[in-house]
Amino acid sequence: KEDLSFFLPFIPAVDHHKSECRKFVVPRLAVCVSWSGDLVILRGDCLVADWRIVPPSIEQSANRLAHHMSMQLDGAGVAVEESDMSQMATDGTQGLNLFSARMDDVQCMTSIMKTFSFVQDVTCEISKSGVKFAADHHKSLEAKAFFNHDLFQSFFYADDDEPTSFSVNLGVLLECLTIFGSSSSATLKMSYVGYGSPLVLLLEDDGILTDCSIRTAEPTELIGLNIRQTDIPGNIIMRSHWLAEVFAEFDPTSESVEIVMSPDKPYFRVSTHGSGGTSYVDCPKDSDLIESFTCTQTVVNSYSLKLLKPSEKALAISSKISIRMNGFGTLGFQFLVSCDDGQTVFIEYTLLPLEDQPV
Repeated sequence: KEDLSFFLPFIPAVDHHKSECRKFVVPRLAVCVSWSGDLVILRGDCLVADWRIVPPSIEQSANRLAHHMSMQLDGAGVAVEESDMSQMATDGTQGLNLFSARMDDVQCMTSIMKTFSFVQDVTCEISKSGVKFAADHHKSLEAKAFFNHDLFQSFFYADDDEPTSFSVNLGVLLECLTIFGSSSSATLKMSYVGYGSPLVLLLEDDGILTDCSIRTAEPTELIGLNIRQTDIPGNIIMRSHWLAEVFAEFDPTSESVEIVMSPDKPYFRVSTHGSGGTSYVDCPKDSDLIESFTCTQTVVNSYSLKLLKPSEKALAISSKISIRMNGFGTLGFQFLVSCDDGQTVFIEYTLLPLEDQPV
């Protein structure tokens, strides 16, 4: 009981139970400390983190814990002594990991994963080449982001032949990545033992380490959209900021967006049809905004505005975008995102035309 008394000044509400553990209830965060010294962080029905604080260092961690909880009470993390966390992170045999990697630029991954915010769960596929996240929406939109193994400062995957896949809750993943704040310069270590085990994230910022274990589930079956299934008569590479401004000005009363690519005028046109009438924006092929323009025939297709809007987040963080339409009208966006270390990541959005979307 005395060992736990340092929690009391930092927790606004305490539920005193005469059971094996005492619960400290704070907004959106439940902390359970058992008499054996285990500290478990729970959020909803998902186990977000499982940390062990071993006496006597528990009292040495009190000041750092108090400061971190006051700064991050709305998050899902607690600061402990670095020696304790490091010991916990290396418990067991490292060779048992199917996958492990380290990334110094956690902000790059965080920004990219936020572009998937239109779904609840994302599928993670790990292979020798790197880590790919994917999700689809209403069987009409599919998004992918691939982190090549070169993006990681260290990368290990034990299976040379077969990739491994699982799904994770996107909200929990983002909360773990931003546990030190949205502008943190934290480094990230990831590990995964294998089927049925959690995805473990170890983040370090200014000597404070946080370990998060995220539940994994069976991978979600994706629709598998492939823009390369037929010829691609139209392909434009341009600066992202222009299209971001166009998307921001879409008529909200319009249900669809029409995109025209043509070897002749208007070359590239984006238009909406709402209650206030028709509005359109043209971009000539010789504009300074366009880096590359290829179009062998005129293609005109309409797409759901609701399904195009999620791409605004990817537009906001990218420097260039490749826009393609194939012979079936499938639309493909490829966003080039530059990380702080000079590396690049590509985000892909593939969207079916309105006429091919499931009812």
